[in-house]
Amino acid sequence: MRPPSYWIASLLIFLCGVVAAPAFCGETMAPEGDGSGANARDSDQAGKTSPWDKDASAWNIAMYPVYVWAPVFGAHINFPDIGIPPGGGNGGPGILNGKVSGSFNGAGFVGFDIEKSRVVAHGAGLFASVSADSSNPKVHVGMNAIYGEAFGGYEILRGLSLEAGVRRMALRINASVDDRPGITAKPGIWDPQIGMTWKQKLARKWMLKAHFDGGGFGVGSDVDLQASARVDWRFFKHFGISMGAAALHFQFSRDFLDNTRFSRTLKFSQTMYGPLFGLGIYF
Repeated sequence: MRPPSYWIASLLIFLCGVVAAPAFCGETMAPEGDGSGANARDSDQAGKTSPWDKDASAWNIAMYPVYVWAPVFGAHINFPDIGIPPGGGNGGPGILNGKVSGSFNGAGFVGFDIEKSRVVAHGAGLFASVSADSSNPKVHVGMNAIYGEAFGGYEILRGLSLEAGVRRMALRINASVDDRPGITAKPGIWDPQIGMTWKQKLARKWMLKAHFDGGGFGVGSDVDLQASARVDWRFFKHFGISMGAAALHFQFSRDFLDNTRFSRTLKFSQTMYGPLFGLGIYF
C-alpha cells in the first residue's frame, strides 16, 4: 500500500514556497557578473561572509536539540474478530476493517547532521503520541511511537548524497472496531533503509535540504517510507532555525494468539505528515 498522494503534493508545494522565501526576507543571491567591477566584489564578499561556506575537508556539524513536529495522523487497520474462531460465529472470516484520520497529541524530534569531505551522516530521534476516531464504522486507533534512525552516505554529485541506514521503531498500538474486543500490540521493528539527501544554498544565510528514504523490505515492516524538506536560516554564525515539513508512512503485519489461542494476523498501516520547526546549533 503506497502512501496517499496528498502528502507528496504537500511537500512539493512546500518546496516551491521555500524557493521563494529568501525573496520575501530580503536575501538574494549575488549576481555572477563578468569577473570584474562591483558585481565581482559583491559576489566575493557574499561568499566570504556566508556562514554556510566552509572548507570541504573541515568538519561541518549541525545539532537540532529542539525539533517540533505537528503531524496529521491517518491509519488503516485490518484485524480478525477477537474470540471468534476463523470462519465461524458470524458467518464470515471474522475480519474487521477500519480507517481513521485524526488528532495529534504530541511529537518531538532531536537530530544531527555531520559532513566531512564528501562523507555525510545524520540521525534523529522521535517521540509521537497520536490518536484518531471514526464513527462509521466506529473505529478507534491510538499509538505511541518512539523511534531512532541513523544514516551514512557519500556525496556523489555536488549537493546530492546517496545513503544507507537503519530505523528502529518501538510502537504501542491500541485499536478497536465497533463494539468488538480491541487489540493492544507492541511491535518492535528494525528497518534497513536506503535514501538520498539533496542540499542547496538558496542565499547567504539560507540552506535548503530535502531527504527521502525507503525500506523495510519485509525485514521489520512491510513498507517504510519517509520524506522531508526543510530550510535552515542562520541568523548568527552558530545559531539558526529550521522550518519545513515531513511525512512518514509504514505498514506491517503481525501474527498473534488471541484469547481462544487461534492464530490471528494484524495488519496496520499509518501515515503522518505535517510541518516541523526547530532550533539549529552549527559548528
